[in-house]
Amino acid sequence: MPVLNIEGRRVRVDDSFLQLSPEDQNRTVDEIASSIGVTAKREQEPQPSALEAGQFGGAAMNAAAGANEALYTVAGAPVDLMRGAMNIGIRGYNAATGSEVDQIPDTSFGGSRHIAETLGAIRPELDPQNTVARDTGDRLARAAGQGAGYAVAPVGALGAASRAGIVAPQAEAMATRILGGSGSVGEVAGNAIVGAGSGAGAQAAMEATPDAYDPVSGLAGGIAAGGTLAAAGGIPGLLRTTGRAVGDYLAPTTQAGRERLAAQRLQRSASDLEGARDQLADMPDELVPGSQPTTGQVTGDMGLLALERGAAVKRPEAFAQRRADQNEARLGALDGLQQGGAPEKVAEALRSRLRSIDDTAEQAIADARRGAQDRAVSIGQGTGPEASGERVRASLEAARARAKAEERALWSAVDPDGSLVIGTDGIRSQAARERGNLTLSAKPPSGEEAAIYDVIEQYGEVMPFREVTDLQSRIKSEMRAERLANGETPAYARLSRANNAIQQQLERVTLNKALQEQGAVARGEMRVENTLAAALRREQERWIAERAELQAAGGDGPRGFAGNGGGRSPAVSGSPRAEGQTRGQPRDVARDPRLSRDDLVPNFDDAALGRLTVARDATRNRAETFDNRTLGPIRQRSTATGPYATANSTVPGRIFYPRADSAEAIAQFRRAVGDGEALPILQDYAVDRLRAVAMREDGTLDPGKVDRWRRAHADALRSFPELDRTLADAGRISDAMGNVVKRQKAVQAEMSKGALGRLLQVEDPGDVTRTVGSIFGAQDATGRMRQLRAAIGSDEEAQKGLRQAVADHIRLQLVGNTEAGTSGLGTIKADQFQTFMRKNAAALQAAGFSGDEIATMQAIATDLQQANRSLSSVKMPGGSDTTQNLYSAGKGDGQPSILARLLSNAPTAAGGVGGFVAGGPLAAFAGAVGAKTVADLRSAGIATVDDLVADALLNPGRARILLSKPTTRKSEEDTLRLLGQVYRRSVATSGAVATGGNVAMVEGSQDDRRKPLEVTVERSR
Repeated sequence: MPVLNIEGRRVRVDDSFLQLSPEDQNRTVDEIASSIGVTAKREQEPQPSALEAGQFGGAAMNAAAGANEALYTVAGAPVDLMRGAMNIGIRGYNAATGSEVDQIPDTSFGGSRHIAETLGAIRPELDPQNTVARDTGDRLARAAGQGAGYAVAPVGALGAASRAGIVAPQAEAMATRILGGSGSVGEVAGNAIVGAGSGAGAQAAMEATPDAYDPVSGLAGGIAAGGTLAAAGGIPGLLRTTGRAVGDYLAPTTQAGRERLAAQRLQRSASDLEGARDQLADMPDELVPGSQPTTGQVTGDMGLLALERGAAVKRPEAFAQRRADQNEARLGALDGLQQGGAPEKVAEALRSRLRSIDDTAEQAIADARRGAQDRAVSIGQGTGPEASGERVRASLEAARARAKAEERALWSAVDPDGSLVIGTDGIRSQAARERGNLTLSAKPPSGEEAAIYDVIEQYGEVMPFREVTDLQSRIKSEMRAERLANGETPAYARLSRANNAIQQQLERVTLNKALQEQGAVARGEMRVENTLAAALRREQERWIAERAELQAAGGDGPRGFAGNGGGRSPAVSGSPRAEGQTRGQPRDVARDPRLSRDDLVPNFDDAALGRLTVARDATRNRAETFDNRTLGPIRQRSTATGPYATANSTVPGRIFYPRADSAEAIAQFRRAVGDGEALPILQDYAVDRLRAVAMREDGTLDPGKVDRWRRAHADALRSFPELDRTLADAGRISDAMGNVVKRQKAVQAEMSKGALGRLLQVEDPGDVTRTVGSIFGAQDATGRMRQLRAAIGSDEEAQKGLRQAVADHIRLQLVGNTEAGTSGLGTIKADQFQTFMRKNAAALQAAGFSGDEIATMQAIATDLQQANRSLSSVKMPGGSDTTQNLYSAGKGDGQPSILARLLSNAPTAAGGVGGFVAGGPLAAFAGAVGAKTVADLRSAGIATVDDLVADALLNPGRARILLSKPTTRKSEEDTLRLLGQVYRRSVATSGAVATGGNVAMVEGSQDDRRKPLEVTVERSR
């Protein structure tokens, strides 16, 4: 419920009071005042009451009190606002719950009231409540102080908060535009004066109007008074601004004025004026001779480009002609790069080069083939498998026959006269054991085996040596027969033991003697050189020496039988006793091998044993050499005189073949027949096998096949190092020939594929141009162009033709059909040309264009990019740009401000009014006509200004001059901005005075727990 404060008396009224009209509210207040004994004196000014103790009065004190109230209100505003918000919440809570929670008092710490009381406790005059406004003058002074305080205090607080970093710079700028600045003492003083005037004006207005209109009248009075003071302070500037505006209005009527206006428009439009000036001051020469850029293109200034866009809409012919001129200059630069070349010369040069390559290739291949053929002939024709097998067998049979003959001679030398006799006790004992050990169930000996045992039973204690050797031969023959027929049977085992008994019988004689001689040597009874072992060594050394002499004299014994037991000569001497009597018997004793056993005395001495050992070694060596698993099957026959078991053609393949063990087979063959026969036979066979595998129809060897054959036969070829080197050389020669062929074919293939191949198939210049142009689209365009340039070689006509083909390709692909202006020339496709140059500079150089020529093409690309600024730099992406063009055209004139529009509409009327005042209706007519004439002249001048601006935009040199001129004009926007600041300051200060300033001070009594609206009624006038 509201409370009325009537002359210090508070009366609570119903809420319906607020719904009454102002007249009804006044009548209601008068009735309430009469009822409580308060009377109003409307006819005369009430006399000021006397001041009480502790109170102050007067205009000065009230002005200071008003200023303090403003300062305290600003300083305590944060706390007051917070307290007010919290009290609103408390009141709402009390209303909703019926509670009586105490509200926060207005004297809470930090609030405006708390600040006033605190300072009043120090000095009473510092508390505004201690100062009383007793009359209208006091109230005006107090309001003036409040206005000054409200004008200055917020600005000061804002500046302090900004310096402390509490307020952002953007917020400070916005508040400065509303409240005014504090950058200087004069500015602060001006704000204070305007604020004081606004406060006093607001109070005066409220004094003169009914109370119900106080808020509105106070606001209006404050604005009027503050505006008047602000305007008074700004009148000189306003007059200067108005004078400049009039000067600007008349400026288009003079050349100097038009130039100044054009310069101003350029300067206002520039986004970066200083940068634009710098660009124009250092403006380079034309990128392409004859292609003059516009000012916006040179500077790249977005504002000037936007101005150019608008000027081009107004004067399209001038800017279209500039674009056509630029395009013509670029095309002229392109045409100047190459003239007079014939593209078809490129294809002719390539075909000529291909013919030359073919001729050179045929000659090189022929020479290489002859060399390879000669080297293939040098390795020989070789011998086929059949003939080689025949030669291998013949050499083996001949060598074996020689070895056999020598072997027989050695055996004959063991007992040359048939006089050797040997003991048989061991032989007979073994034969008796063989028969005695047979069980009843065992198969008894039969056939030849039984006959052998029967012969042994007939032996006496001693027998002739030949009888024993014949018995041994008989036993061995039966062993071979039994093994071949039945395998290793019990009969074979018995015969093997009988053969061993004979061998042991022969060795026992020597062993016993050797043991006796060792004892004699140990006792000092015999010298070492007289022992049987020494004698055997001497016999061997003598035989080896004799064999060496025989070979040196031209002996034809097989190689490989020298050494231990190899190839004994029949001229082996017997022991010394063999030359005289044997055991007392004369040498001329009958040589019948079947002497009576009673007449025989053992005489098998160490010499006889030595001869026997040599003969047996020769037999063993012969068997190991010719009857081994490698060479034995080669000689194998079904019968002694029957055909061989294997064909001749397979024989050399058993010795020379592509496996590691072929090396051992070759070594065995070499030991058997000697290197003199073995190596030529096998080498001829190897050559034949290589030729069969690697020889080509043209008489050359296939190097790959030669290499594979050599690697397969590497182990076998180790025995033929010279042959292997010869074959390797032949392969290399053939490989060299193959490389020549490959190189020539590669060159021919390279010439026949890709662009080169296509150029070989065309003759028309247009086809050549299209084929050359296709190279630029490839990933390896530079490499292909180098290849083409290398292919045409030093042919000058072809080189010119290649350059012409490239130039024609650029014309065909990068110059469109759209005519530039009315020039009759197509327009270069800016984006495609720039992309082409960015990707193909190296390919152009490979095509034969010099660095300067490529630089010219790159300058064209740069010039296109620079010219494109006029078209797309300020164009909004997407959609039509018609609206933007229209706006730019209007913006070129400058959108007229309010004052400009007023001035533009006023000339005729002003002239008429002036004429009427000066001389009546006739003068009014003359004045109107004169003003209209001036207006027309100004319009024509403005059109000329537009021409100057367009000319400056088209000619950077003129723009440089205009942009360098200083300007002194202040537009009417400055005046409007000044007025706007005045009105904003007046509203801020008068509003605070009209509303009482301090929100906390209209809350009512501190004792009220629920604080209703309180209306103070000032009834005195």
